[in-house]
Amino acid sequence: MYGTVNELCARLLQRYKSDELMTLIIWTKEDVLAVLDDESVTEETAADIVQQISGLDAQHDYGVSLETLKAVLENIRKEEKQARVATVPAAALESALKVAWDFMRPEDAQNGEGASARRFPAETAALCRISALLREQSGE
Repeated sequence: MYGTVNELCARLLQRYKSDELMTLIIWTKEDVLAVLDDESVTEETAADIVQQISGLDAQHDYGVSLETLKAVLENIRKEEKQARVATVPAAALESALKVAWDFMRPEDAQNGEGASARRFPAETAALCRISALLREQSGE
């Protein structure tokens, strides 16, 4: 379960009798910050980790450990890295594109047209996307 103290108490009272004995393990962002002290985790990321713990399938079978927290943190950081935005002058991008395409040409020459796209699919897709964005921006 994930939510505020009031929300969780209400859900617990809906599901269980008020005199039923149980063990309740609680993770707060402060707990996450303390356990991941060496990982330079922000309060925002710690809160995100606490939220994501509630959606883990195996948490009831295996619990939440340091390894679990590190895995969730790694996933969050990967998502953040993929979503980050950089502002670069168009001329610098055009120069970088030229170098990248020039690097890929010999691959196509030696191994047939499209060889570089097969060998470097993600990179080729990124280059095509950047090229298209630059053409769109310049009105071509």
